[in-house]
Amino acid sequence: MRDYAKVPSQFWISEKGRLIKKLGIEARLISIYLVTNSHATMIGVYYLPVSFIAHETGLSLEGAFEGLQSLISIGFCSYDDVTEYVWIHDTAFDQVSFQLTPNDNRIKAVNEAYQDLPELPFLQAFYEKYHHAFFLNEVRKNRYFDEAPLKPLLSQEQKQEQEQEQKKKKDMLGNSKIPSVDFLSSRKEPKKISLKLQAIKILNFLNEKTGRAYRLVSTNLKLIEARLQSGATECDCFQVIAKKTREWKGNAKMAEYLRPATLFNATKFEQYMGELVLSPEEGETHEAN
Repeated sequence: MRDYAKVPSQFWISEKGRLIKKLGIEARLISIYLVTNSHATMIGVYYLPVSFIAHETGLSLEGAFEGLQSLISIGFCSYDDVTEYVWIHDTAFDQVSFQLTPNDNRIKAVNEAYQDLPELPFLQAFYEKYHHAFFLNEVRKNRYFDEAPLKPLLSQEQKQEQEQEQKKKKDMLGNSKIPSVDFLSSRKEPKKISLKLQAIKILNFLNEKTGRAYRLVSTNLKLIEARLQSGATECDCFQVIAKKTREWKGNAKMAEYLRPATLFNATKFEQYMGELVLSPEEGETHEAN
């Protein structure tokens, strides 16, 4: 986590800044947020679920999605929906330098940051943009494809056998409306995967807010998944974490309770949820009822 971030004084009058000003208010807010938030790194590539953007800027999820999409459309940044990593295209120039000298100590730091990134669709583009300025050693190798065993090419006879087998399975199913076993099991899987991903986001948010390093292990994640299954939303969990962090982080006695076992305990979590302050609109609605 960085202690500070540099924002160019020419930000709003640059060519990119003029384009941003023509976008909606959400895009303008997010453009500054992407550079200055606590998750950002000096090379401008980092993990940032859209739910983080919404929570920390006060925008709705829809507003965060639309604002981010607007910035992508003008080439301000790129976003990978699978890994939820963002790349702000010019951040490394702004935060590091437009050109390092060969003996600059920052070359090692930038190279290490680049090599430590997960598999992302914009690794090649990042290298092409910055390798001269920062003396990047090499293009990040795609470990996934490097390690995956190559499938041997099928002979013509094997291809025909494969096609016949697939046709036979299709004919067996015919026009039946009964789903196959694979289909039935796959219908349950998305929800399970979705809960796991949400739990990972929430635990990462807890680590970011508290400065802790709780691991993404089942002991921690299952507590969060249980609260999600009982009806809590991702936003509810973020709010509880944010509130308790504000209350306890500076308290030597209470800071130790900023942990999954306490925050996501079934009974305690419901108590913390009840302590959340309603927005003025929600308050008026409840009073009217």
